[in-house]
Amino acid sequence: MRRLPAFLLSLASIGPLVPAPAVAAAETSRTVYVTVVDNEGRPVTGLTPADFVLKESGKERAIVSVEPAKEKARLALMIEVTMTPFIGVRQGLADFVVRMCPTAEIALIVVANRAETVVDYTSDVDALIAGIKNLSLSRQQRSTMVPEGVAEVARALERSRPARPVIVLLAFEMPSESSDLPHNILNQIARSRATFSVVATEAGPAAAAGVGTLADSAVRAQVMGEGPKQSGGRTIEVSALTAFPARLQQIADDLLGQCLITYTLPDGVKPSDRLAVTLKRKGAILRSPTRVSDQQ
Repeated sequence: MRRLPAFLLSLASIGPLVPAPAVAAAETSRTVYVTVVDNEGRPVTGLTPADFVLKESGKERAIVSVEPAKEKARLALMIEVTMTPFIGVRQGLADFVVRMCPTAEIALIVVANRAETVVDYTSDVDALIAGIKNLSLSRQQRSTMVPEGVAEVARALERSRPARPVIVLLAFEMPSESSDLPHNILNQIARSRATFSVVATEAGPAAAAGVGTLADSAVRAQVMGEGPKQSGGRTIEVSALTAFPARLQQIADDLLGQCLITYTLPDGVKPSDRLAVTLKRKGAILRSPTRVSDQQ
């Protein structure tokens, strides 16, 4: 009797071949920070994926989870130099720092001809309070480089890639006019993924003093208006410096009301920087980015 070759006997012992199961398509996971507070500024708790609808480039995406922000914020607190005495605002800065330090590391940055770091990122309240006390904010400064300063800080955040970047700007003087800066700076803010908020006087003290800054400049309209809107922050205008402390506390409310949404993209779908998040829950206020970096 003729014997079968050894390799055929081995195949016979294995039995019929079964097709390998199909590999599930991989999904891309992305995250975005949004703010959800009630009418009193208090964080809304108990949020679930069912409370939100999230779309990228008009396409609804599957939300995997929603949870309160846990990562410490890396918060650049920027103050514009003016020729107006800095009366009453130091206490507002101190109160903001005290409230935010448990959940943030904060850098104190003054904007004059450039962004100058007074205190580097830290959660040491005493160091930050000392920096606030030593601020020299009454220089005879006719113009400042606020747009460039914001771009500089955003570039640094883009390079360091912290988990939860934040920029808060106190502006007392309108930026100089420029035709190409707004577009470039808005792009830079998006790449940094920072939540950008602004508290600014309606017409800068320098303008009131006759320095002649442009109150309705294109830079201000874009950087201080569209920048916060696209990043999930907000712009608050005040008529007097005495209103800064209360408005800074509103920004603190927003940051303490942040939550992290994790969502997925189907396999093969490229991320988009265009985002739309809506909230189904009534009686709550949502602030969400409309544009995020597609690099994550």
